[in-house]
Amino acid sequence: MSETLATVGLNGAKFNAAIGWYPEERIFKNNFIVDLSVTFTTKATFADDNLNESVDYMQLHEICSEVFSQEAKFIESVAQKIIDKIVDKFPVAQEVLVKIEKLNPPVKAQIKSSFVQLSYKK
Repeated sequence: MSETLATVGLNGAKFNAAIGWYPEERIFKNNFIVDLSVTFTTKATFADDNLNESVDYMQLHEICSEVFSQEAKFIESVAQKIIDKIVDKFPVAQEVLVKIEKLNPPVKAQIKSSFVQLSYKK
């Protein structure tokens, strides 16, 4: 039986969280957008609609929600925690890509967002 390379992910998941280097960012919170993808190889055909043969995007959202509920200083550490939890929850994950945008970062310039992108490859 051949294998299928599959990718499941989230685009534009929104979170409001106490993440930022400056204390006021953690007090007043910031808005974030998360895009992530999990790529895995499977022998499943997906014809029988068995969720156990895939990566559940609802669980991906739950992982993000859990990580964003914790205060942090670096967006990078948030992205790394998300990757670590995904790899732990879904051992079939061969690649994980997480991009986190901070909307309207507190800088003296007009910037729509800043971002961090981390990738994991088995």
